[in-house]
Amino acid sequence: MIRIPFPQAPDYPAVEPGFNGPKVAAIHGLMGHDLMRKHLLRMMRESGYHDTTMYSHLHPTKAIADDLSEAAGANRRIAIVGYSQGGFEAIKVARELAWRNITVDLVVTIAAGGLTLPAQWGFNPRKAPANVSRCLNFFSEGDRLGSDQKPERNLMKASQSGQYVENIVFPKDEHISHIRLVICYPESRVHPTVRARLL
Repeated sequence: MIRIPFPQAPDYPAVEPGFNGPKVAAIHGLMGHDLMRKHLLRMMRESGYHDTTMYSHLHPTKAIADDLSEAAGANRRIAIVGYSQGGFEAIKVARELAWRNITVDLVVTIAAGGLTLPAQWGFNPRKAPANVSRCLNFFSEGDRLGSDQKPERNLMKASQSGQYVENIVFPKDEHISHIRLVICYPESRVHPTVRARLL
């Protein structure tokens, strides 16, 4: 039996007053809380992105946007990283920030999708909103959970000319699963291609 977890509260970092580095929202999917906390969240904070907060993809979109808006209002750079269903939520948060006329410096989506595009999103999650300066979309053709079996349906598209959108595809013969895309620790478990192209 699969146990569906209740939405977790955001994991806010301890940041010194006056910190002016980037503000990052890291959003995990349905059952990705522990996986993101042990790997991507830890890696980002240890890599110098100290003000990285982890959210569930079920956390209110406007609440995540509020946190990022506050940082943007202080002239800080903002970024959104979404894994699995969190990748679709990352685009939704970026859309909310567009309605507030706030630029998102970077959006990263990792294994965002699979099987079908969920109808509940109510928009095209494969189109980077115009307020996103740079969008990186990572997916593995060997990932049955986080990629569509029709490769073209995994591709992120720009919404305006001049917008930087890059799709980074891990070929099927690399055998990179949904989970292996975000394994960062221990070093011996990190897939070499993921280390070179994603981490």
